[in-house]
Amino acid sequence: MPGPVRAALEVVLTRALSRPPCLVSFSGGRDSSALLAVAVDVARREGLPPPVPATLVFPGRHLADETEWQELVLGHLGVRDRVRVDVHNELDAVGPVAAGALERHGLLWPFNVHFHLPIIERAASGTVVTGFGGDELRSSSATASAELVLAGRRRPKWSDFLVVGLALSPGPVRRTVHRRRALEELERLPWLTPSGVRRISQALGELRSLSPLSWQRRVRQRLWRDRYFRVCEQSFAVMGDYHDVQMVHPFVNAHVLDAVATAGGFAGLGANDELMAQLFGDLLPQRVVRRRTKGAFTDPLWTGTARAFAAEWSGLGLDEGLVDPAALRRHWLGEGRHLLSTTLLQQAWLHDRGSARIGEAP
Repeated sequence: MPGPVRAALEVVLTRALSRPPCLVSFSGGRDSSALLAVAVDVARREGLPPPVPATLVFPGRHLADETEWQELVLGHLGVRDRVRVDVHNELDAVGPVAAGALERHGLLWPFNVHFHLPIIERAASGTVVTGFGGDELRSSSATASAELVLAGRRRPKWSDFLVVGLALSPGPVRRTVHRRRALEELERLPWLTPSGVRRISQALGELRSLSPLSWQRRVRQRLWRDRYFRVCEQSFAVMGDYHDVQMVHPFVNAHVLDAVATAGGFAGLGANDELMAQLFGDLLPQRVVRRRTKGAFTDPLWTGTARAFAAEWSGLGLDEGLVDPAALRRHWLGEGRHLLSTTLLQQAWLHDRGSARIGEAP
């Protein structure tokens, strides 16, 4: 039977449903399906107005086509009313929707937060529920395997001795190892200057070395207070406030995280399939609970609008101590653009439009 984590989610969703219309950002993925299922269950049980799944549809973009999964979930839940928004090139990183948000609010994070604006606009004076934070909550940390071994929940392999050893090492050792690993990751960001690589690798090494050895402590000390989550919430909030819409993110709600930390203890709640089955197995089809695939919604960020701006960009507006403008332009105009460069594109766009509000950026 559902336990305290589901109960905490139900409390959050009850509040969201109490301010209708309550739109649930619904892609058909596991996180949005789970939240929609719990919201439907709560609304029927408590006699509240039903949640309305709201879906962005990207015609012609095969990787973003989640129709089969959406219909499976909606049919299982018996949900007929929904909102569908057809999107073509409007959600480009510096296209009309993003441009409006950037000019009103300044630089936002993450770079695709504007994807929710078409849904927010249709929930005026109501509520929008998102699955933000679900991926991060379920993702493994550098110490996850060490925690399972130390808790006796997994038989150790030779590689686990290295993981456990690092997790139990003194701080300077952990910082050095994580900094070296970060240097390897930063090779994929060719627009960084040598100074940028050095400063970012040092920051990442420090940050990752501070991750505590314990799922419970990590959730309470890091996820709960992490600047990444708080800045994301701020970006959602300013967009929602503009339309008198309350943004609700159950997976990063403080009470939900507290319940997750308590339930997970030292070694966590288990693998993704196990976690989904525990929390939502009674509400969702088993195919969804055990789904391994995931839709890709990155192509709509880089259309001809973004590429045209990259070609005509002045080369100004970024910190040249961290970023090489010429290398960044080559990256933008080449193939296989890294998504982490998208925020730089938006910052450069703000500068060239004379609307730069960097002082107000998250």
